[in-house]
Formats: sequence, C-alpha cells, structure tokens
Amino acid sequence: MERIAFEPRPTKPRSLREALENKIPRELLGLIPSSYDLIGDLILIELPPELERYSRVIGEALIQLHPRVKSVLAKGETVGAYRIRKTTVIAGSQDTETIHREHGCVYKLDLRKVFFNPRFSGERLRVANGVKPGEEVLDMFAGIGPFSILIAKKCPSCKITAIELNPEAYNYLVQNIRLNKVEKQVTAIHGDAREVLRTKTRRFDRIIMDLPHSSIDFLDIGLDVCRDGGLIHFYIAAKSIQEISEEVEERARELGHEVDVEFAREVLEIAPRRYTIVLDLRKKR
Repeated sequence: MERIAFEPRPTKPRSLREALENKIPRELLGLIPSSYDLIGDLILIELPPELERYSRVIGEALIQLHPRVKSVLAKGETVGAYRIRKTTVIAGSQDTETIHREHGCVYKLDLRKVFFNPRFSGERLRVANGVKPGEEVLDMFAGIGPFSILIAKKCPSCKITAIELNPEAYNYLVQNIRLNKVEKQVTAIHGDAREVLRTKTRRFDRIIMDLPHSSIDFLDIGLDVCRDGGLIHFYIAAKSIQEISEEVEERARELGHEVDVEFAREVLEIAPRRYTIVLDLRKKR
C-alpha cells in the first residue's frame, strides 16, 4: 500500500507575540502589548516608541489573528478641548467608523472623531443595574451615549438627560438613541454641561460625571442639580482612593454640601500608580 505524506496544516498563531516571532527582532518581542481593544470591527492598540517602525507588521499580524477586523489603529496622545485621542491606521481600511455591541446595545462611532473606552463596559453595567424604576438620571458628559442608552434599556420607566459638548460625539449620541429605540427615555442636549444646567430648575436622582481629568471642576453644578439623597457617580483621575475621597468630601463642604462616599474603586489604570477612580457620592438631605 502506497503511503501518502500530507503537508502539516499551518496553525494559527495563538497570540500577537507568537504571530510576530519571525517578523520583528527577538529582543523587541517583550515589548509587544499583551492587550488591546476590540471595538466593533476595529482594533485599537498602544505601541511603545521602540515598536513604531514595525507598526504596519504588527497591524497586519493583528488582522491575521482577527480576520473580521477591517482596521487596526495605533493610539496617540490625547489632545484638544474634547480630549480626543489621536489615532493612526497602521493596517487595513482607512474607514474608521464602526458599530460596537455592548450589553445588548449597539453604538455607532468613529474612533478618529470621538472618545470611547470599551474597558468601562463593566462599570457601565454596574451603574445601570443600580438604577431604580422611575429615576430621573443626568449624564453630564454623555459622549456617544453608552451610560444613558444602557440605563434606558435596563430601566424603561426612567428618564435620562444626556449632555455632550463635542459636536461629533453629539451626532453619534443622537444616532445611537435612535438605533437603540430609546427616544422616549433619553433626551440629548448639545452644549457645555455648566451652561446647559445653569438655567435648569430640574433636579435629578442620579448623576453620572464621567470626565476623569476635569470632573472636579464641575462638582459644584453636579451637586446643585442633585436631589437631596441623590447619588452621583463621580469619576476622577487620582493615585489613591483614600486621598481623593477625602479631597472630594472636603471640596463638597467648601461648596456648601455634605456627601458620603458610599462606594469607591479603581476602574482603570491610566498610568503607573495612577487610576480612573469612581466615587459614588450620596448627597445628604
């Protein structure tokens, strides 16, 4: 009987590092990021300077690992009044608009024009699961709407006011409200939160202040429009939960309010020993 030798089927790399083993110098393999963000059919990755000259090779390897991905983008610095992260397409299509799915919601966005962090997914779910029927919710810095829309889906009897300053993000916010069929629950407002709320007499049961690098500058207006007994989900960049909790409580007192920190945790590490921290602030009666 004649024996036929078959060529072994090439195996798909199990990791980005494995996919790059013969494509970049061995001494640089240790610098390959162990994680990256998959947003719709896009990948967003942060590369150290030493790997920038190999960015196209790295991008092509990521598409090999994830065949359904159309574009790979490298993170740059965060710039401008809207704090948009610069990105560069390192492989695939120049079309960076996508549809991202999260917790049963769909979000249309363009990573070149708006900020979106999929690593906040668990935090968004935590907040949405805590909302009670009939609450009036304010999303002060709504972005493309991931907090507001998820809350509307989880709590059909709730009313959410979503404010966004960036015109590009506001445009996607309006589209996403329609895509998720929550027009009756979510009201989108384009403008600066302080200016929008300055003339409002309405008070809210729950407020989301997701602007970590500037939220402390808006604490006064957030407290002013929060009902007594209401809850503020306050996100801030800091090194220590204890230190920032004390600082925020003291700042609230200076503004003529009393708050209790009911819950606190590090949501994301944004730099060595620096985190995005959430403080759930209960405004005292």
